[in-house]
Amino acid sequence: MDSSYSHPKLGWPIDIRLHDAGGQQVLVLQCPVGISEKPLLLVPAVGPIVSLFDGTVSREEVLARFSPQGLTEKTLVELITLLDDHLFLANGRFFAAGQEAKEAFERAEVRAPALAGRSYPAEQQRLAALIDSYLAQASAEADSLRSVACLVAPHIDYQRGGGCYGRTYPRLRGESADLYVLIGTAHQYSERLFHLCAKDFSSPLGTLACDVEFVTKVAAQHGIKRSFEGQFLHKREHSLELQLPFLSSVQPTAMIAPVLVGSFHRAVVEQRAPTELEEYESFVGALCEAIRAREAEGKRVCFVAGVDMAHVGMSFGDTKPLTPEKMEQVRARDMEYLKALENADKESLFAHICQDNDERRICGFPTMYTILDLFERLGTKPDVELISYEQAVDYPGECAVTFAGMVMRQAQ
Repeated sequence: MDSSYSHPKLGWPIDIRLHDAGGQQVLVLQCPVGISEKPLLLVPAVGPIVSLFDGTVSREEVLARFSPQGLTEKTLVELITLLDDHLFLANGRFFAAGQEAKEAFERAEVRAPALAGRSYPAEQQRLAALIDSYLAQASAEADSLRSVACLVAPHIDYQRGGGCYGRTYPRLRGESADLYVLIGTAHQYSERLFHLCAKDFSSPLGTLACDVEFVTKVAAQHGIKRSFEGQFLHKREHSLELQLPFLSSVQPTAMIAPVLVGSFHRAVVEQRAPTELEEYESFVGALCEAIRAREAEGKRVCFVAGVDMAHVGMSFGDTKPLTPEKMEQVRARDMEYLKALENADKESLFAHICQDNDERRICGFPTMYTILDLFERLGTKPDVELISYEQAVDYPGECAVTFAGMVMRQAQ
């Protein structure tokens, strides 16, 4: 046996979560970037065993630790083999599969839907009916003479956030932007701050074409290698995919430029504005120049941001239980965050996050900071309307996510 069996180590990245399946809890292992396509379900009892699979603990040490609880050599080897068969063990098979998956994605002309049949219906008619039911929740809105500069929507699942999507996306009906910069959170870790993708994006409701010329222009100025070396992160990222059925419904011929924004953790920890980071300044400068060039041609660019807000509860690492009082405190702080967005004030936004070291884990903050900065550079001070603020709270599961829908219109 190779070292991955003698000193088992889980591959990275990997999501391991407890899930309630019909009243019975199971441990679910998934690869968030798609190296392993299928989840692996295990009994929760193996969780403490798997937690030792970091490459430093030998199989014999694992067996010695858990044999008093009934673990046998045969069962341990079967568990390791099962992980290996599903590509969750860091070894030659895992790394070869990862490289093959990345190369296949690079070759693909279209970014295929990763969540169809899982997070939303894969059948076109069923999905269209679902999206229409959400869009029907929007209140009637008077026509506006001012164009939408940015639509801010959640990226939470439709079961919890469908109403917010539905109340927000109708603001794009009747819009005539030539390009929609589809921008959102990169949930998987990367050393890079920004990740471009030069592929069309499809959903069961159709395919939205990528403006390859625009994306390539940004990448050429920022640097081709660092612009696209994280393109694989787009393969399974939900923050943009969950926008596609709604955008396809209200703007079926939209041209898109897909952008994922990584973590600004370093800037927050160091209390340094992101604009002081070379990579940030280079990318935002390149994106700004590309937008200016389009506007000089008489064309219009609109942003569509897929962002959520606070992530709180013990499931996210908090030490105290969720309570209604805690969620009221979160609401009060979220209102301060939203006020900075309504004022289009990136300095206040950054100061708000730094004030408590991003205690609420606002995953959409980097995206929104980038958008506000771009508007400032482009000389735009948008008028902002908060459409909906919501909290999805699971007290028993110790999990709460907050999110909002907003529209930013060109100022008169």
